Amino acid sequence: MQPRILASMFKLLSLLALVTGLTACGGSSGDSDSTYTYAYLQFYNASPNGATVIMREVDGDALGSAQFGDSTSLISTDTGELELEFIRTDSDDQEVLIDTMTVNMEQGQKKLIVLSGDFSAPELLEYQFERETLEDHFRLFVAGLLVDGSEYDFYLSEEGDPFEAANFLGTISYQTLSEMTFWAGDSDSDDFDSGKYTIYLTKPGETEVVFESQTIDFAYDTEYVLTLRDVSGAIQTGLSVDAILNSSYVTNITDVDAESQYRIYNSTELDQPLTVTFGGNDGEEDITYTLSSGEMSDFTEIRYGDYRVSVSAGDGSVTPLSNKLMTLNQGESKAIMIYNNNNALGAASFIESGLPQAYDKTVNFINLVSDFDNIDFYLVRKDETIDTALYYALNMEFGENSVVVLPADYYEVIAVYEDDNEEQVLLDRTALTGLTEDENYIITVEPADNATGYEVNVLY
Repeated sequence: MQPRILASMFKLLSLLALVTGLTACGGSSGDSDSTYTYAYLQFYNASPNGATVIMREVDGDALGSAQFGDSTSLISTDTGELELEFIRTDSDDQEVLIDTMTVNMEQGQKKLIVLSGDFSAPELLEYQFERETLEDHFRLFVAGLLVDGSEYDFYLSEEGDPFEAANFLGTISYQTLSEMTFWAGDSDSDDFDSGKYTIYLTKPGETEVVFESQTIDFAYDTEYVLTLRDVSGAIQTGLSVDAILNSSYVTNITDVDAESQYRIYNSTELDQPLTVTFGGNDGEEDITYTLSSGEMSDFTEIRYGDYRVSVSAGDGSVTPLSNKLMTLNQGESKAIMIYNNNNALGAASFIESGLPQAYDKTVNFINLVSDFDNIDFYLVRKDETIDTALYYALNMEFGENSVVVLPADYYEVIAVYEDDNEEQVLLDRTALTGLTEDENYIITVEPADNATGYEVNVLY
């Protein structure tokens, strides 16, 4: 049974990590000499349309879990055979067996188990390499895990060098883990010098760059595993690169030219449609939307950058919003929620999830009611009450959003606040609603012209 959670936190801090260096906390964990006395195991989930997967010993303890694009921590084990099973949890909190495998754990060797391919028929891949004690150097392994089997030529350049000065290190084949060879090895070491590099990808044999990373600081003296994988969630196109070290934190590396996207929602009750202008970035024309009350725009793809959002009503009945800054980073999807607070227009925004939505739903909650200090959302299944509900978001202030990851199922969404006597007061509730589509869901509470004066809306 999954425990109560206030909100599920993501580990999607990738762009900041790239600027300051790959900040995974898992550098080499071996002894001060070159001997690793244990065998080492790690699991990484690369299935772009699946669920959170748990790895555990058969008839034994859980060894960790991983969402798409994440890994477990590095596990130190004894040598010998280890029987593993991989499971997910369904909407009835029942375990579903995905697959089993037996691995032979060897001293000083790291075994990386990868769940790859379409989740309807996933494959478990087993990679192994020897761990080494390194000083001012790192080793680099790369695997292609794109579901369509695409291959790419892999180039690496030193910091500041363009593609023309990059070094071709090999063609990355589907489901094959290849160790890259440093082009400037010397008598000190054949391994890569620790430092900052840029990744370039092209189609095999071609010179047009289809992926360029930001400058990456390979700061740890250890083995790096890079995977070429699909993207998922709100943005469905393109490819991404993950950097896996010896911790549960995986750094996601985004193409510097990856497109962003956004969508806009008019939560106001105004009779007059709103005019929303989105623009202001160099080289981009302003885009204008006309949105009626309760209307959400389609996703609009746009180049990353810093933009401004202005909103007005044609009859001048409310104070317009002028030039609100809206930053869209590479490969990022944002929802922009327009609200009316005391006859002044405003906007709140949040990043939409890049996780698969087929099994586990990453739901964004946002409070668009300014009348109360905080509001609680409960997601209540048919056999639950708000006292027994497993999923909820609490104490949400006006304009604040929160994220909850929950299984696909039917839920009644109930919004309440606590009055001065610490009594719960109902704002609104939905009918039993299926959060079952492969979509990014947004749940709002808004002012409304009804008996309570407020309304819960489920958007996607």
